[in-house]
Amino acid sequence: MNTTAFLILTFSSLFAVIDPLGCIPFYSGLTAGRTKRQKRRILVKALLVSFGVLALFTFFGAQVLHVFGITVPAFQIAGGVIFFGIGLDMLQSRPRRWRTGISTAYANDQQIAADDPEIDEDDDPSVAPLGVPMLAGPGSITTVMVLTPQAQSLGKPLVLIAVFGILLLTGGILAGADVVLARLGRTGMKIVEKLMGLLVTVIAVQLVIDGLGPVVRGLSD
Repeated sequence: MNTTAFLILTFSSLFAVIDPLGCIPFYSGLTAGRTKRQKRRILVKALLVSFGVLALFTFFGAQVLHVFGITVPAFQIAGGVIFFGIGLDMLQSRPRRWRTGISTAYANDQQIAADDPEIDEDDDPSVAPLGVPMLAGPGSITTVMVLTPQAQSLGKPLVLIAVFGILLLTGGILAGADVVLARLGRTGMKIVEKLMGLLVTVIAVQLVIDGLGPVVRGLSD
């Protein structure tokens, strides 16, 4: 696989798994009532935390597998199973991740007054649940760990570039979350979720196929 193809595969996989558009209702709900400055600070912190977590697993994921005696094909198969479950939930519109913020994001009074005394300044959702597990969750962590070995020596830098790119795109989308949410509405968000779910399930099947290949060849030898 050449560099361009690998970057496209990694970026599209991360985009489908992280699902920036699908994160909009959660982000909008969890930051409802905050000022623009507070929202920006929360978003930047969440992006930095998620980048750090994904970078950690990009560079040391192989060592983690080695410590536990896990082969790459086994992790690919497991990752495919996880992806398939995520994609199936998206296709069937089942509740996923968490429900925090959904009702708030779609309520008639979406934004609480910024000076509302009930808003707790210490209630910071940037690290959890926004940074982990919404952006750097099981799906995205599995993605970087599975794809890194597939590009040999260039795997880690290329995956890191893709991670940076997708988080930059996600940050841009979430920065305009309220506007996008108002434009797309429930129907638009459901359509996006279905499309992302279909893409995730296809990636899941391909991961299982890639993982089973070496196993089948080993049994036939």
